[in-house]
Amino acid sequence: MFRHPVATILLSLSAAAQAAGGEVPVKPLPPAPAASSAITPRTASLPAKGMFQGEQLTDSARQRLTELILDAIGLQVEVALIVPSGPWNLDGSGKDERDLTPARLDAVKRFLTQRGVAPHRIYVESRIDAKLKEPRLDVQIVGRPAVD
Repeated sequence: MFRHPVATILLSLSAAAQAAGGEVPVKPLPPAPAASSAITPRTASLPAKGMFQGEQLTDSARQRLTELILDAIGLQVEVALIVPSGPWNLDGSGKDERDLTPARLDAVKRFLTQRGVAPHRIYVESRIDAKLKEPRLDVQIVGRPAVD
């Protein structure tokens, strides 16, 4: 077997250093543990009261949704669900806080999109429940930890 002269010198120096009590070569580090790929949900539940001013989100609703976005940093978003729950008025006949109009849903979608959630990942899933006394809007961001 042919060895390059430099490799032979390095091997003999290493063996001599070990025999003389010198430093021992460092073993390679074990592989890093695999990153978790578990699906992780983040949810904000907003009461209907005070959520909208006209067809726009109020400052308090924007703040709650911003907190949700900040909590979801580091997730590769797979789905963002907008889930109206409770006794919402869906016909849009009045200007009540319980009115859930398409324009109000669009305001929530637009807010999420402007903060980096891809529009094709945003879905609305209505859960109209007359047993609830007050309507609320749950916004859930579901994703996996992003791999850098």
